[in-house]
Amino acid sequence: MALAMVGAVWAFPTAWVLFATFWHAGHFTVANLSETWAAAPFGRYALNTAVIVGGLFVVQAVFGAVAGFVLARYPFPGKGVVTALFLLQVVVPVYAVLIQEYRIVEGLHLLNTKVGIMLPYAVSGIAVLTYRQAFRAVPRELEEAARLDGYGTFGVFRHVYLPRALPATLAFAVVSVTYHWTDFLWPLMVTDSDSARPIAVGLAMLAQASEAGLQWRVLAAATAVVVVPVLALFAAFHRRILAALTTGLDW
Repeated sequence: MALAMVGAVWAFPTAWVLFATFWHAGHFTVANLSETWAAAPFGRYALNTAVIVGGLFVVQAVFGAVAGFVLARYPFPGKGVVTALFLLQVVVPVYAVLIQEYRIVEGLHLLNTKVGIMLPYAVSGIAVLTYRQAFRAVPRELEEAARLDGYGTFGVFRHVYLPRALPATLAFAVVSVTYHWTDFLWPLMVTDSDSARPIAVGLAMLAQASEAGLQWRVLAAATAVVVVPVLALFAAFHRRILAALTTGLDW
């Protein structure tokens, strides 16, 4: 009962936003969504967000898989320290280094670009540690059998390890997509035009316009456009996310 009450409290704002999105003039309609799409360049925002989110996932997954494979299967001096550094990246809030990151991006002349938004997140400690754990669970016998069949290191990585890391990849994909889809502060800092703004920042711009007379139902519809895809994705894959994040870290 207590959990149900807590869940109801958390769900009420979302339910209210959805109601305001599809209710107008005494009946349910999609007119609010159409008006929202016309009130701001949400098509551009959505495209920017898709490029940023998709590009970041690919870069993070590739680096995470390679680094996780090395950490899982190859001994080298300082291996524990390197693993601890990736863990530290997960623990330290990204907002603690925003000023330094801004100066770096500014020095590279990447302000108001999608690359500038993506750059600080290109290496993900969560991705590295997730793949590391997935690869450590692969039996050594499979690697030995693959090498007997003539596979080199890349072949072993491609044909033995990566296929067995698919659950970890899906879990990390949900984590990465949901985080960067709703990321707000960093994109707000480094963009000043619609050419690179993601959808979360676009929603903030629309909210500022609401102070000048934009109707609440339009703002609610815009909020739904931003929030509902993330909620749907999380609801569909929440078990994989919890499994990935609750896996013990074996040093």
